[in-house]
Amino acid sequence: MATTESSSDAGSIDASDIEDAAPNSRTVRALTEVMTVLDSIGRARNADDLFLVNSGSGSEYLIDARTGSCECNWKQYNPDEECKHQKRVAFATGERPIPQWMNDDALDDQFGMHVDGEPRQAVADGGVTAPATDPFAVHSEDEPRTKRAKQEDIDVSFLAKPGRYEVHSASDSRYEVDVLEETCSCPDVAERCKHLRRVDIEINAERVPRPDGKLPDA
Repeated sequence: MATTESSSDAGSIDASDIEDAAPNSRTVRALTEVMTVLDSIGRARNADDLFLVNSGSGSEYLIDARTGSCECNWKQYNPDEECKHQKRVAFATGERPIPQWMNDDALDDQFGMHVDGEPRQAVADGGVTAPATDPFAVHSEDEPRTKRAKQEDIDVSFLAKPGRYEVHSASDSRYEVDVLEETCSCPDVAERCKHLRRVDIEINAERVPRPDGKLPDA
């Protein structure tokens, strides 16, 4: 889920990011604890440098990446240091590469799902991986709903000709998508709907029948 870049391009890693992976280190907690980073919503709406971080305990904090502030109590007592919420924003948006010692399997499953930008991972050998060909690979230019369409656990099945599909979402809801009419039965506006986007991705990846009902290799 994280793209990989040369360590020579990872100049934004500071000393705290290459510390030993102690269980209570702020960097490790920022990478592994359940947190959701949100932009362009609520108090962070229409502000490029503002982010909301919802923690696993249900608390919400506003982070200003420009001024380096966070509302959490730890930051109030340590104003000159980065809290785990600030670190999470930097890692999730790709502003700072994920340290090469961090195992991808240990990352929080929500990593980078709800913000623009793409997580990056530094590597020790100086190599650069080839661009991902996975149709579900998330890219920096993807809109938030496109990211969710790619990353969420969504099942798509062909329903009827011409171009009607059933989408079974991670929340166990079922919606009907018509790709020709560009409609979806979910409450969201169709042009922004993640279900419609997911169906398009699955069709283009030849994972489901085409709108005319024919199998991809037919």
